[in-house]
Amino acid sequence: MLSDPLVRFAPRAIDQRWHYERVLPVTLAGFNPFLRSVFYASNSAFSRWLADPHGSARDYNEGDHLVREVLFAVHDYLHCWSAEAIAMLAPWTRFDTGPILRDNIEDFVFCQLLTEAAATVGLDYWYLSTFNLAEQIPIGTTLVNLTVNYHERYVSEYRRFCPDWNAQRPGFFNDLARFYCSGVFEGFDVRDLRRSPRLLKWLSHELSYGARQREYTRLWMSYLAAEEISYDPRELTAPVSIDAPWKQRLIHELGLVMFAKIKEDSDSGLSSRARNEPPESPRERPPDFRFVNANVIPLMPEVSTPRESLRYYVLQRVSATAFDGLAAEVRQTLSRALRREEHEEVLRLIEGAERVRPVRDEPRDLFVLN
Repeated sequence: MLSDPLVRFAPRAIDQRWHYERVLPVTLAGFNPFLRSVFYASNSAFSRWLADPHGSARDYNEGDHLVREVLFAVHDYLHCWSAEAIAMLAPWTRFDTGPILRDNIEDFVFCQLLTEAAATVGLDYWYLSTFNLAEQIPIGTTLVNLTVNYHERYVSEYRRFCPDWNAQRPGFFNDLARFYCSGVFEGFDVRDLRRSPRLLKWLSHELSYGARQREYTRLWMSYLAAEEISYDPRELTAPVSIDAPWKQRLIHELGLVMFAKIKEDSDSGLSSRARNEPPESPRERPPDFRFVNANVIPLMPEVSTPRESLRYYVLQRVSATAFDGLAAEVRQTLSRALRREEHEEVLRLIEGAERVRPVRDEPRDLFVLN
């Protein structure tokens, strides 16, 4: 992963201690697979480990922060890798370049959901679920999975309700990709979930996760679009069509190359192509800080900022403030103000505080909504 020339690892000027100390409820490193980059906090367990990758990982894993950040880096890496694979397998979609328009936005939503399926299936289902992570990396980690509560050690329980259940095959990618698009998980029903707490713990998360991914993806693609596109709130979580023959074929082909990559460490002969500039949000569009980097774009006081955008602007500004630059009592006051969503008070508390040292070439378009 670290040596793959296709994907670069790029620091962002943020201090992850705000998240470690639970002042910030979410991590804000950000995500944009169109840029083929995995972003990480410049002050984090991951950044310190990258500076000394051959040393003892145990020294950087206080609170399991390093293991969690490495796993999320793998997740984002698979997003980027599968986005490039889609661009090569289905070049007519222009998924790597855009533009995103009214007549193709649902195709972009579909392709982006495929990258989410690739990241989840590749890391959680085909890799982490097949062994004991604590034994594989003996540094005392308590983590088992990353984004799903699934493990092969419980396969006998899954097969009580779906006798043919087998996640360790290329076709399982088809199953999960279709589920993320449709909201229908084949093989199990509501009665099964009522009869198995193990099944419920796994699938209840996946059901909500799939709907949330459709909503977030549509919001993001519409923000990146070259023209104004808006969805009715009820449309955001609606199923994504997978009926077109090219979509069926792409799901199948991407499943094969992902299986080869994870299970056989093979790139299936895919090679990176020269690319045009990736889709970008129009510069004249008011910033939505769920999808825009506050280290690059300032808040515009003269423009009314929607509540959710303002919330993420404030969260990003806090994350870009040096944690140790504020006294403990100020951080406690700030934490209370964040919980109460007292945005002006939070900004007042960090005004003039030491900022995290800037890094070069931070992106403008960055997905931080979570």
